[in-house]
Amino acid sequence: MGDALPLDIKPGWLNVIRRLQSVTHRNNGLAVVEMKVLINKFGEPVQWTEPKLTLLEPKRDPSGLLDLLA
Repeated sequence: MGDALPLDIKPGWLNVIRRLQSVTHRNNGLAVVEMKVLINKFGEPVQWTEPKLTLLEPKRDPSGLLDLLA
């Protein structure tokens, strides 16, 4: 696929995606990342909240959650 931007991702969303991605390095297991995005009438992001990373427990055996999501 290379470095080409997928056609379904609008360039205005790239900073939102980068911001979400910036908190994932703190993850040492399964986690949930939350962020709210304010969009204009064209569906373009205007502002967003700071991403919140919530670690899930137990870290040692996430199989119960994986079964639930399957």
